[in-house]
Formats: sequence, C-alpha cells, structure tokens
Amino acid sequence: MSGRYYEVDALRGTALLLMVLYHIAYCLYFFRIYPLFDPYAFTGKPVAAIFIAVAGVSLILANRTPAGTLKRGAKLLVFAFIITVVTWIVYPQNCVIFGILHLIGCGTILAIPFLSGSVQWYICAAVGAGIILLSVFLPDTGGSLLLLPLGIPYTGFTSLDYEPLIPWFGVLLAGVAAGKLLYPEGKRRMLLSRIPKMPKALSPLCFIGRHSLLIYMLHVPVIILCLFLLFPEAVLPTLF
Repeated sequence: MSGRYYEVDALRGTALLLMVLYHIAYCLYFFRIYPLFDPYAFTGKPVAAIFIAVAGVSLILANRTPAGTLKRGAKLLVFAFIITVVTWIVYPQNCVIFGILHLIGCGTILAIPFLSGSVQWYICAAVGAGIILLSVFLPDTGGSLLLLPLGIPYTGFTSLDYEPLIPWFGVLLAGVAAGKLLYPEGKRRMLLSRIPKMPKALSPLCFIGRHSLLIYMLHVPVIILCLFLLFPEAVLPTLF
C-alpha cells in the first residue's frame, strides 16, 4: 500500500481481533465445548461490516493502477478458493462457498470503475446504499449455486461463512466512498488532518491490521489446533 495511516490499520486490526474472538466463541459452540454461546443470537455481521468497509477505504489508499487492483482481487480469490477447498474437505455440509474473502476479492475487482478520480464519493455512497437496500427485496431461498454470490441461496443452503455481493458489496462501496471523502489524493482531510502521531498503545493493533490476510488465513486452523490439544475428545468426533 503506497499510503498507510495508523488509524486505518488500527481499525482493521480491531475488526480482525474481534473476528478472531468471535471465531473462538463459535468454535467452542461448534465442538460443544461451551454450547451456551448462540452464534445466531450474537452474530458476527457487525464485525464483518467494519472489516469490509475498511477494505473499501484501503482500495483508495492503495492507489493502484486498475491492473494492480485486478491482480490484488485475483490474489484474494485464490486464497478464498483455498478456504473453499479446505472447508469442503473438513466439513462439506457447511463449506464456505462465498465467504468474506470471496466477497472482498470479487468486490475489489468490481470496484475498479469506482476508484477513478472522476467518480465522486457520493456516487459510490449512493450505489452502495442502493445495493444494500436491494437486499431487502431478495428472496431468502429459491436460488441456485450460481446465484449464491448475489445473495439468493438455494433451499437448504448452509455455510460457515456467507457474505454475498448483495448487500456486502454495497458496504465495500461505502468504504470506498469514505476513502474518497476522508483521504482525497491519499491525504487526510477534515478532522483526520488534526489527529496526532500514532500512540504506542496502538502498535499491536496496527501490526495486526498490516498483516490481516495472513492472520485471517491462519487464525481458524490455529484455534482448532489449540482446542484439539486441550479438548481432543470433543474435537475429534466432529472433524472425523
């Protein structure tokens, strides 16, 4: 990324840390180690929204060429495909077909026209809001495998992670709009121009934020490995 700002890295790191904590709680529930946690009552969607919106802001700060942005999106989709394959092998009933990394990879590519300097922030915001609003009118089921990325799942579809383009691409575009508004030409604007130098206390969060892809790819296997070492009698029957 050509322009890094600690507040963006810290926000991304915070979102990722919250995501890790949520996945720890979810794994405890999934393996029936601590079944009192209800992932349907305590959804991780707000954390995902922050993570996706920050990804949109980062597209502005990265200042890549369209070809560079396309390459970045393709790279994310490769990692997303790895997640699909691994979850299909380990837990085929709920494998991740279009999760958050699939969304950000596709969204990065689809956002290329909106990254142009000739596209104003309010256009990105309006299109993003329209996509989010469109999700209200989509049917909950009745789709097909091909319609999963658009947010129309087929009957009986379940997944460990599912963030379709509608509405989540709208959230990413909201992040793009925020990036254009707050960081025009890659420089802080408005109140952000007055924030002080990075406090040392934020260094760990910024480190996490700068290495978000690596941590995202590794954190669930590490959580499962730790739970296996601590509670093998609970983990083994579920995985095998």
